Amino acid sequence: MTTHNPRGDRPNPPAEPQDPRTPQAPRAVSTFARAVASLNDALDYGRDRLPEPVVLEASEALERLSRRRELSTEHTIIGFFGATGSGKSTLFNAVAGYPIARSAPTRPTTSAVQAAVWGAEDSDELLDWLGIENRVYPQSTEFIRDVEEQMPNAASAQLAPNAVTEPVPGLFNRIRRMVGRGETRTRTGGLILLDMPDFDSVTTANRELAARMMRYVDVLVWVVDPQKYADAVIHSEFMVPLAASGAQTLCVLNQADKLAPSEVPAVLASLTHLMQAEGTDRHLLAPPLALSARTGEGMGALRDLLAQVAAAKSASLQSTDAQLYAIASELRAYAEGEGTTLTGADALTAERELTQACYDASPATQVLEAATESYRRAARTRTGWIATRWMGRLKADPLRRLHLGTGSAGKNGTKSEAKNGRKKGTEASNPGMLGEPAQESAPELVAPSLPPLSAAQKANMANAVRRYGSRMGQNVGEPWKRSLGEAALSRESELPTLIERDIARIDYTRGRQRAPWTVFNVLQWLALLSALAGVAWLTLIAGLGYLQIQLPPPPAPEGFPVPLPTLLVILGVLLGIAAAGLGRLLTAWGARRYARRLRVRLNAGVEGAVRSCVIEPVQAEAQRLQAYRSALEIRP
Repeated sequence: MTTHNPRGDRPNPPAEPQDPRTPQAPRAVSTFARAVASLNDALDYGRDRLPEPVVLEASEALERLSRRRELSTEHTIIGFFGATGSGKSTLFNAVAGYPIARSAPTRPTTSAVQAAVWGAEDSDELLDWLGIENRVYPQSTEFIRDVEEQMPNAASAQLAPNAVTEPVPGLFNRIRRMVGRGETRTRTGGLILLDMPDFDSVTTANRELAARMMRYVDVLVWVVDPQKYADAVIHSEFMVPLAASGAQTLCVLNQADKLAPSEVPAVLASLTHLMQAEGTDRHLLAPPLALSARTGEGMGALRDLLAQVAAAKSASLQSTDAQLYAIASELRAYAEGEGTTLTGADALTAERELTQACYDASPATQVLEAATESYRRAARTRTGWIATRWMGRLKADPLRRLHLGTGSAGKNGTKSEAKNGRKKGTEASNPGMLGEPAQESAPELVAPSLPPLSAAQKANMANAVRRYGSRMGQNVGEPWKRSLGEAALSRESELPTLIERDIARIDYTRGRQRAPWTVFNVLQWLALLSALAGVAWLTLIAGLGYLQIQLPPPPAPEGFPVPLPTLLVILGVLLGIAAAGLGRLLTAWGARRYARRLRVRLNAGVEGAVRSCVIEPVQAEAQRLQAYRSALEIRP
């Protein structure tokens, strides 16, 4: 059949020149465009989470649907699909009213897509996008003349399949119709009928072409015959997947003339029940039709139905909308309904348990013990009995061994450390870890000598991180459950280092009670001076007595049986011992108080590292999941 172009070679009229200075009105964004943009956002959120074929297929589908909306929505694309021998091409010719498609007993008969176009205007770009070269225009004068020359009896006197004749609306015309004088009108719409290759063809290229074109048509006409209407290949490989995509369909039982009239209702009922069972009836535009393209039985109903679809000019919009929501539904299946991560009190409990587990597995416990012992050592050297306090200085400071402290001379470090601290003053002013500004009292960091984590500690910390990731995603299905677990482990290797850094940044001199220590230290020195004064006085008396130098007897306080020098010695010794005892009690109480406060700071340091390495990545992934779900909530 010769291909005709009813528009001839007339070029398109030139567009009117537009003044660039003319302000442009903002373009309204359609609901469809917003839905497409939202689904593209969902694909971006789900990238590297969803299976790659799913993302690629959905992206291609969105691009295809957007392109279909950009092209002519005045045309309805109706494709005839069927198995070998179903009479698909014959039915196509019967609907078109002309012998356009080739029909023969040899198989496969159709190897390329054949298009019949009614309403040629703006159809070429659409057909070019579909990749269809075989086009005929049954309404063109050239086509009709060519058909009449080749087949004088082939021209159809039927109404075009894109035209609907109906009464003129209105009460007045309704009254006129009652007396047989009502007026009618004819509505038309652009229509493109496509004759597809057999989808069960032995030729691979034909099957692939048919499968590809199924995604591009607005309405699919499934053509089945009494012998193959229940074929598993037709239903499982084609009808079911297409129904899942939201494509609008018609199901036609062709060759009904091969059945006895009494058998037709039973076969239609069986076909209907089969489609209901597999869920393919949801997108049917009408119940399955029984007809015969050869005898013309039932053809009127099919032509009227197709004409109604074409005249409505909404099939392309409905089809693209349906496929859009089908894509959203498919993507929504990867978010597992309404399952969410832990929130509120449950999330706080999980975070606390994670922090506690990491604290127990970190050097924080050893550091706390060392810092508490360092506190006791420092307190004893200032509150203990002067006669014995020097013994405490023989033990090394546990914090010094770990290289932890402020580096301030006279406090918790040596003069050399203080000197180094002054040299590194500019470094100390740099922002601290996790972007927090460093405090003026922040310790000068030297390389800490914290005890390395044992294999058991590392395992306990890793297990705690895994438990947290699993717990946060316990109500979420795959693949997001897995991504939440991976987010928790994304910075697992950094966690011990960051915990160590946060521990090293703590000012361990903070909270030490120096004022009470000073009071007790003054008491100890007064006691020592009192005892020394008494000893010196007694020594002087004894020395002069040895030299036969007589001195008046030392005074004795009223009520005391011993002289004043002896009393000074006794009081000095007793005051020193009592002050040392009270100082020991003060040291024990202060050490407990210091340990409690230091534990809070150590726990805060561990929590900061845990939040940075584990909690924040999991929260970011949970927010990504929520954004993915929100992007899929498109509305018609």
